[in-house]
Amino acid sequence: MSPSTVCAAQHRPAISAHRLIGNGRSALLLRPDAEIDWWCAPELDSPPVCWSLLDVRGGRAAFRDVRYARCSAEPAGPTARTELATPCGRVEVRDGLIDEGAAGVTLVRLVRAVTPERGVERLAGLDVQHELRLTAFGSDPGPDRWKVEPGGASVALGDRWVSVAGGECDAGQDDTLRTRLAVPADGWTALVIRIGPSGTATAEVDVERLVAALDDADADEAALLSSSRPPSVHRERALDSLRVLRACTYAATGAAVASPTLGLPEAPGHDRQFDYRYCWLRDASLAVAVASLLGRRDDAARYLSFVRSITAERLVPAGPVVDIRGETVPDEHEQPGIAGWAGSTPIRVGNAAKDQVQYDGLGLFAEAVSVHVQTGGRLDADTWRLVRELADGIAAQDSGEPLASHGIWEQRESALFVDGDIGRWLVLDRAIKLGRWLRPWQSRRRWTDVRDAIAARVRAAVGADGLLPQVYGQQPPLPDAAALMAVVFGLLGPDEECARRLVRRTIDALDAYPFLYRYPPDGDDGFAGREGAFLPVSFWAVSAQALTGDFSGSTARLDALCSVLPRLLPEEFDPVEHTALGNVPLVWTHAELARSLYVLDAARRQRRWGRLGLWTWRVARYLNLRLRG
Repeated sequence: MSPSTVCAAQHRPAISAHRLIGNGRSALLLRPDAEIDWWCAPELDSPPVCWSLLDVRGGRAAFRDVRYARCSAEPAGPTARTELATPCGRVEVRDGLIDEGAAGVTLVRLVRAVTPERGVERLAGLDVQHELRLTAFGSDPGPDRWKVEPGGASVALGDRWVSVAGGECDAGQDDTLRTRLAVPADGWTALVIRIGPSGTATAEVDVERLVAALDDADADEAALLSSSRPPSVHRERALDSLRVLRACTYAATGAAVASPTLGLPEAPGHDRQFDYRYCWLRDASLAVAVASLLGRRDDAARYLSFVRSITAERLVPAGPVVDIRGETVPDEHEQPGIAGWAGSTPIRVGNAAKDQVQYDGLGLFAEAVSVHVQTGGRLDADTWRLVRELADGIAAQDSGEPLASHGIWEQRESALFVDGDIGRWLVLDRAIKLGRWLRPWQSRRRWTDVRDAIAARVRAAVGADGLLPQVYGQQPPLPDAAALMAVVFGLLGPDEECARRLVRRTIDALDAYPFLYRYPPDGDDGFAGREGAFLPVSFWAVSAQALTGDFSGSTARLDALCSVLPRLLPEEFDPVEHTALGNVPLVWTHAELARSLYVLDAARRQRRWGRLGLWTWRVARYLNLRLRG
């Protein structure tokens, strides 16, 4: 291997160590030592400005000659705090993003000296060095030469303009801008980095305004969390889900991206790298459900509005993904010249799933509407009309046989995936139940007939040992964690022996305790390498066990997952090496964690008070949430 190849293979920044900062327009990942190694700006799906997460030569923003001392524990939010040790003393760094409207987005890096102990004055004469390195991301345009002026510097980066203010700047002969910040004995100093359209003026430094802006953002976050209604189990994890969901939401439209990152591998050294900076119908629907379950009805209504807008044009079959503006996702293509995390290439931008047929997202949309109503939300006429149209389309499409799709795992080749039937069943079942609530006098015999026929087909596919195959007629049948959806969403009743057998058989086949693979990791799914355990389905296992009466097993699995997983949850996790894999954070993972907490909380109440007690609690919760709205 060449030296450059060895370097690329050894470049493995700890995925699980990051914190996420998001402001509803842009998002960045922050390492424990306050290095920013991933930042797309000025929008969530803009080309990355900082990307050393994927290549040691990539763009980065970092302080020189410092080491990590401590940092804030919250995995995501509008700001983050880091304490760094320098040769001359400790400093606190407070990072945050500010939306500047047409001028772009501003990264604020506040720095102040840390008082070593009570009664000792802050150090005077302390300074820190900051480096901002900009390099071309693959075939994207690289930066021009830095233009240094008194009080700041600026440079063109393709069609964007990067301006820096605060401290003394020096560009040198390379792509790195070095800034010396003199830290006062008391109070903050600031470095301001603004990314905006070409010609954006150099950012101004008004320290008091910047501190106030970050204080306001923190206050808004605290108010949101205090008004939520987390379950009684692992409450902080539920709040983490809200933090991540908010940081991954594009405020202008209400779109929740699957993840703010791209290119992080599911199987290091192989070809499983994808771009998740887009909004999947599945993830957007889960955002509605999670916000509803955790008592954030206003947020749920905002997410629902976006989901309704993108679903109206994607009925049956449905393109599963749009960009953050609700428009078409770019064609998938490879970016050359990027070494990749642990040498994992290719690095793909755009996503080929945009042209696929998937039914899970449609089903989860209907489920989200149902959850929203059950938790006190109002079902407006437009949303109900859309649910009816979805159900009518599914019913009209049915010919008594399963339909080909690309499945919930977005396989490149379509097949008769069983999870496609589960998604279609979910649309019809939730539409029928919502109809009984709103229009009990209207007959929906066609919906009921097709729903029951789909359920019978899924039931008939369950083997005597409980295995529900990935594809109808598959020989030999391949276990797939998507089978757990049949129990989690109620196609199989939780008291049925068939449901219990399915849960036990699926978990036994895919278990890497406390994790679960989505399907056998050594199988052929069109890509190379052995992927890690898939975290969303690991939480499905928690929910499915709780629903089928295995309360102790469900509790033990959840506790084990929460004890080993970082608070910023990735897509996958290596169950042997205990390392995070895939894009981070994954909204889907956080959503399924929140759902499993709610399911387990309900199971715990039923175990204590019986079915009547659980029903009473749910009614009381519904009334409370409805009155609050």
